[in-house]
Amino acid sequence: MFIIPFIWFSVLTFLLWRKHDGLDISVFISMLYAFSSLLAMVIVLGDMMGAGGILYFNGDEGLDFLPTMVYCAMITLSIIPFHLVYNREIKQITCVSPFFLDSLSLFLILESLLNLYLVADSTLDILSGDLAAVRNSVYAGDATPAQLKAESMNFVFRIFASFNVATLLCLPILFYNLCFRTKPWWWNFSLFFASLSAPIAGIQGVDRTEMIYYALMLLFCILFFWPHMSSRLRRRMFFALLPFFLMGVVYVTAVSQARFEKQDSSATERNIQYGGQGYINFCYFWNNANYDELTVERIFPLYTKYSSNKNSGMSRREERSGQQGFFISVFASFIGDILLDVSPIGMIVWVTCFSFIGLLLIRTSHRTQYDISEVLLLFTMACIPVFGIFYYRFYTFLHSYSVLLALLFYFLSRYRFRL
Repeated sequence: MFIIPFIWFSVLTFLLWRKHDGLDISVFISMLYAFSSLLAMVIVLGDMMGAGGILYFNGDEGLDFLPTMVYCAMITLSIIPFHLVYNREIKQITCVSPFFLDSLSLFLILESLLNLYLVADSTLDILSGDLAAVRNSVYAGDATPAQLKAESMNFVFRIFASFNVATLLCLPILFYNLCFRTKPWWWNFSLFFASLSAPIAGIQGVDRTEMIYYALMLLFCILFFWPHMSSRLRRRMFFALLPFFLMGVVYVTAVSQARFEKQDSSATERNIQYGGQGYINFCYFWNNANYDELTVERIFPLYTKYSSNKNSGMSRREERSGQQGFFISVFASFIGDILLDVSPIGMIVWVTCFSFIGLLLIRTSHRTQYDISEVLLLFTMACIPVFGIFYYRFYTFLHSYSVLLALLFYFLSRYRFRL
């Protein structure tokens, strides 16, 4: 059964490639799952089970037909809305309210400056020190230097700092400015700098996830706006991004080596487990989870935080792991996280609603015009399946702020004000 996802998503990628006449956002998302499924095959065939966060220990144990088909079907259903977007046929992306777009941009730029203040005096020390020790300290529940610094600020600045993850919205705004607006170079550079805020903050916890997530969503934006970039812009972008790409590779490699140098398996083997365990752990969740306590704490973390005061920290994850009888803080794809919270029926309903909302947003296939408010919402929705090869991205209330900002901008732009 373990070869079915790779065959399924390889065929889906081929069909979408032919339908869209090349690589675009729907092909990209499908390709991610084909690659993750390939890594899952390597894990099974290479006897890498039972380590690196993989819950199954032996061969293809538990990788049964039913969870495999549910996995393939639910992921495919989540890709369907993006299949309606034909990048090459988009002629124009408008901006109903430039005032609100620039206001959102300024808010995110100021947020990134606050983040720079929080991390400036500790980032270089972390990078030049013992990365493994810092990572172990974070896993033990110790606060990072930036968190300690933030706690000394007043309440207003602490609230403002909590929007740091939302700075990724600067990426589609930046590409929109480059392709469809005339903005000063320093404004666009500020947006690019602001977009790096989350991966820079991730260094505080010696975290690879934010760096990988940023790279995936950067690729998503490049693919979406590629037909609207001039040859000159493409060349400039290549040379501008190349140093950041190389620094990111060096950082991820250094973190991987630091984390796994004292373990039996190599960094390469652990990276394969990192990228391929989503499907395997989803099957484990499907076969072993109990649903005595249904919750929406990861689906609607803001509601959960302010209605029940629960958080998604390590103590809560340990509590839920005890209830389930296995460790839940592993990569099981985004549908695995949804499954664990609301049961198989709830997961199917959630994915169906996600796909339906996406179809409502895009409205029709082969559209030639979008508004930037729609693009930001599409980008936010795409975060779920793109990073969903690992887990559900918006599982904490802090990550939900980017959703709130995208929704607020969408409704202000389309239904309330036109300034």
